[in-house]
Amino acid sequence: MEHSVLYKQEYNQSKVQYLFKNNKGRDFVCGDIHGCFDLLEEKLLTIQFDPQRDRLFSVGDIIDRGADSAKALFYLQQNWFYSIRGNHEQMFLDWCRETTPVFRADAFRYHMHNGGHWVADYLGIHIQQLNDDILDDTLITEKYPALNLWLEALSALPYAMEIKSSRKKIGIIHAEIPPEVNWSSLEAELNKPRVLYSLLYSRKYIHSLRPRKYSIEGVSEIYAGHTIIDSPQKIGNTHYIDTGAYSKNNLTVVELSN
Repeated sequence: MEHSVLYKQEYNQSKVQYLFKNNKGRDFVCGDIHGCFDLLEEKLLTIQFDPQRDRLFSVGDIIDRGADSAKALFYLQQNWFYSIRGNHEQMFLDWCRETTPVFRADAFRYHMHNGGHWVADYLGIHIQQLNDDILDDTLITEKYPALNLWLEALSALPYAMEIKSSRKKIGIIHAEIPPEVNWSSLEAELNKPRVLYSLLYSRKYIHSLRPRKYSIEGVSEIYAGHTIIDSPQKIGNTHYIDTGAYSKNNLTVVELSN
């Protein structure tokens, strides 16, 4: 059963990032990378991506499971790369900033169970050492200051993005938005745990027996990931584009049309 600790949400960062269409070049959106940056770089070569003109948007889950999660920090520093927060980024944050050891340990075990073991390699220690240190009263970021780089970078990620042109709005999220939530009110609705959980974890509507009933008002189209599918699929006005980079060696990159 999926869950995230989400004990202490901080809302001082921008929950939704608002952008205008790219007037210099092209905009692309990619599915869940999950540390498979070799696949991403192959795709960028294929589409002749120009970092001086083009932009790339990620639907989140850029870390965990794949072979090169640590490279995510490099990409987050690039001014042409934009990512929202997926449930895997949230898992990392849940244990990194938790102050109560027992809650921290619960969040840590959940992240490790879902592909987070690379963090120990990044810190240059054995996973058992990190597991033991999680139970200390000391903040884990004080014991391992290198985690602060990740804490800062991942905490800054918004939960959704909007790319606006004169013709339409394009939304980027990680999982799903409840159909009763209008896109225009999404930022305010994220104060509700149920909506936030849906945005990070839901697979309810992609697995629905009546998928065509699922559509979000206030936005022309939405791009989402989280649920691995064989090929990109559109349900209502939501495009699901996670085609299994780490499990199927298949990363989808779509050019956005404005």
